[in-house]
Amino acid sequence: MPYSQLNQLDFNNIKTSLREYLRAQSEFTDYDFEGSALSALIDLLAYNTYYTAFNTNMVVNEMFLSSATLRDNVVAIAKQLGYRPKSATASKAVVNLELTYISENKPNTVVIRRGSAFSSFFENSAYQYSILEDARATVNNGVASFSNLEIYSGNIITDYHVVNNSLRNQRFLIKNVNVDTNTIKVRVFKSTQSYPNGYFDTYDYAENILNVNPESKVFFLTEIEDENYELQFGDGVFGRKLENGEYVEISYLVTPGPETNGARVFTFSAIVEDLNSTDTLSNNYNLTITNLITVSPSSGGEFSESIDRIKFNAAKNYATQDRAVTSEDYRAIVRSVYPSVADITAFGGEEDDPPEYGVVKIVIKPKYATYLTSFTKKEIEKALKKYAVASVTPRVVDPSILYVEMDSKIYYDTTLTTYKSDKIKELAIKNIEDYIQLSDTEKFNGKFRYSKFVGVIDDSDASIKSNLTTITMRKDFYPALNSKFYYEICFKNPFIQDDEPSITSTGFTVREFPLDTVFIEDRQGKLVLYKLDSITGEKVVVNSNLGKVNYGKGEIMMYDLTIIKGSFNDDKIEIRVNPLINDIVSTREMFLDVDITKSKFTIIQE
Repeated sequence: MPYSQLNQLDFNNIKTSLREYLRAQSEFTDYDFEGSALSALIDLLAYNTYYTAFNTNMVVNEMFLSSATLRDNVVAIAKQLGYRPKSATASKAVVNLELTYISENKPNTVVIRRGSAFSSFFENSAYQYSILEDARATVNNGVASFSNLEIYSGNIITDYHVVNNSLRNQRFLIKNVNVDTNTIKVRVFKSTQSYPNGYFDTYDYAENILNVNPESKVFFLTEIEDENYELQFGDGVFGRKLENGEYVEISYLVTPGPETNGARVFTFSAIVEDLNSTDTLSNNYNLTITNLITVSPSSGGEFSESIDRIKFNAAKNYATQDRAVTSEDYRAIVRSVYPSVADITAFGGEEDDPPEYGVVKIVIKPKYATYLTSFTKKEIEKALKKYAVASVTPRVVDPSILYVEMDSKIYYDTTLTTYKSDKIKELAIKNIEDYIQLSDTEKFNGKFRYSKFVGVIDDSDASIKSNLTTITMRKDFYPALNSKFYYEICFKNPFIQDDEPSITSTGFTVREFPLDTVFIEDRQGKLVLYKLDSITGEKVVVNSNLGKVNYGKGEIMMYDLTIIKGSFNDDKIEIRVNPLINDIVSTREMFLDVDITKSKFTIIQE
C-alpha cells in the first residue's frame, strides 16, 4: 500500500485512501466502488481504523497529567508524584457554650460526647454540626462552661471491619464522596469481643514513610475510583501489620463542604453526660442553655479538589519536596493545608515597608469570605512551621482589598434591538462578570485594564454604540473604636490632585462630636473633617488639619483620630478616591476586586 498522510485520520479521508489503493490494483480496474458490496467493506475498514485511531489518541492523552480528562486517571498520575488530592473539607465554627444544671444534685464534671451536638438553619436549610472529640467541663456553682468549642458541619459515620488474613486482598474502603479525610479516626481492637470498651490502639495517618518503623501504628490513605478512599495498613516493614481477627473501627465526618460557610447562629442539641456516672443527663429536663456565643462563624468549607486544581497543585506540590524555601513553596503548601483559597501570595518580610527580617508573610484571600478569622490564621501558621527551614517564621496576614467601582453611561440604539433598557443593563453586567472570570483582574498582582472593560461593555450587544465610564477606587477599613489612633490607608495608585475633592468617605462619629455624623475629604493636600449643616446642607469644617495626602504614592494619613462609631452595623468606613490613571494595579498583599454590586450602570437611548 502506498504511503499515506497519517495526520488525516478522519473517516472520509481513510475511506478515500482505501478506495484509491484498491483502484490502483489491476484486479479492480474499472470497478464500480459506489454501488458494490465492496463499498460496505471499505466503510467497515474505515470505521475500524477511525475508532482505533481515536481510542489510541485518548489512551495516550490519559497517560499524561496535562492532557488527562478522567478524574481517576488524573488522580493515578498525581499519586506517582506523591500527591493525594484534597477531599471535601468541613466548615468549622468556634463557640462558647454555658449550661446551667437546675436540679439539686449537681455532677462534678460533665461531657459532651463526640458526634452531632449542634444544628444551624442557614440559607433556608438545616445543617448538623459535630464535635470531633469529647468535650469536658467542670461544674462550678451549677454552671458548666465549654470555651472555644470547635464544631464542624456534617455527621460522623463509622465503618467496621474484621481483619481476615485468609483473604488475599482485603480492602478497607470509605465509600463516600463527601468524606473529610482530615477527620478520619482509626481504632484497632484485639477482637470483636473487646469492642467497644476493651483495650484498643489508635492509628494515625502517615503522609509518607519517614520515621515509620515496623511497630508504627499508622495507616496510609489514597483516593481510588469514583472519589472513594482506601485505607492501607502497614506490612510489617513500614508500619505494624494487622493481625488476624482484629477489629478495625473507622470513623469520619461526612460534610456538605462550603454550603455552610458563613453560618453564625447555632442551636445546642446534644445529650450531656455525667462523666462519673452512667446516667444520661438530658438537657431538655436537667440543663438549661444560659449562653451560646459564636466566637468564630463557620468558614473553611470546600468541595473536593477539582481535576484542574489537581493538575495545578500536583506539580507545585512535587516541586516543594515537603519543605518551604521559596515563596512558591509556601503558596503550594498552604493550598494543601487550607484548600478554601481563592488566591494566595507570599513574600519575604525584607521586601515589606518597613522591612521585617526572619519572617515570610503569606497573604490569603479565602473563597467564601473577605478575610480569614484569627483562629484560622493561627492554625495555618502552626501547620506551616513543620515545613519552614532554619529560623524563618511564617506569618499569615490579611489581604488589603482594593475595590474598583464603575460608573458607566451606556448609549444604545433602540432601532437595532428589541431589548428594553433593563435587558441591556443585564447583558452588560453579565459580560463584565464573564470577562472578570477569564481575566487576571481579581487576584493578587491583578490589573484593571480600563480599555478592556470599556470594550467589554460595548461588545455586550450590537445595539450598544458607546459608553462613558468613570472609575473610583475604594478601601474599607475597620477603626479601633474609642481609641486615639493613627491611620494610614494605602491605595498604591496615584490620585487626581484638583481643586475639587478627590477623596470622600462615608459618615462616621468621632469622640469630639458625638452627636454629629462627620465625613472626610481632601483640600490642597490636607485632609479635613466636616459635617453637614442640618438646615442648609452645607459642609461645615470641624477639623481643617486631620491629616495629609500623598497624591503620587496614593496614601492617606490621618492623625490622632478617635472614632466611636463607624458607618455600618459592623463599624466599617468606606474611603473613595478618584484615580489619576484609569488602569488600576495591585501589588504584593493588595487584592484587586471589581465591585459590580456597588457599581452604577445607566442605560441611555440615543
